Amino acid sequence: MNSIRTFIILIHFTAICGCTDSSEPRSKSLSEKSDIEYYKDISKSGDLVTWGISSDLIIKTVVGDKKNIEQGIVLSNPFLGQFSINFIPTVEILNDDDKIENVADFQKPMQFNLLLNNAKNIKINNFYDRSYQDQVKVHLQNFSTLDPISFKYKRTPREWINYLTSHKFVKYEDSFKKFDLECYSINLDSDISYHCLGHASDPYHSEFLMKITRNLTDQIVITTKSETPLYPNVNIEWRMPYESLKDWKAVDRNIWRLLKAWNANQ
Repeated sequence: MNSIRTFIILIHFTAICGCTDSSEPRSKSLSEKSDIEYYKDISKSGDLVTWGISSDLIIKTVVGDKKNIEQGIVLSNPFLGQFSINFIPTVEILNDDDKIENVADFQKPMQFNLLLNNAKNIKINNFYDRSYQDQVKVHLQNFSTLDPISFKYKRTPREWINYLTSHKFVKYEDSFKKFDLECYSINLDSDISYHCLGHASDPYHSEFLMKITRNLTDQIVITTKSETPLYPNVNIEWRMPYESLKDWKAVDRNIWRLLKAWNANQ
């Protein structure tokens, strides 16, 4: 019975994320044309790049650290670099002759990393590889090319928690507050699984869903996904070790700060 319950919850989690695979176009922006070619990352530290995630989010900035890639790892997605969380970028202006590289591939979303607590020389790898202490990995994922049926079943973070409650996966009476997050223990046959609700630092204070789970390397990690009317059809997803949970507000605030500074389409 537990395996069936786990299967059901995974199916519905796919629905809330809109994580279905389809080549059907949904709208006309950077990622929606069937014959589109996505950018293959050849950038180096110090290069000035102009990368389009969506028509509302075009990043123009200098590439950060890309030199400390973990041995045996090939970066699969466009990687903007690894930066201190307090990094202050130079604001760039979008010019008419700028070539905007399309990094709106849903399957290979653009990534950048942030470092907490003045950490240095932390190895760089892919989003779902091992997470290192004081390292935050960030994905910017354009989901406008998803099959339209996935939007029919899409739920807000609050609706997702209500769904889990109605199907006895969580109990409201077992909820708890931690670092201004509203958290729920997921009633599954696994060692640790929590879903938390919080509010992002975007102008809309968008509600997000944070998952706290144990990964395949037996590491407890936090994965947070936000959406905002500021950048329609874009998921802002970030991942870090559980030990950094207390820093989630600083992480969230600086992600939004950097996106605003990097966005040349303003």
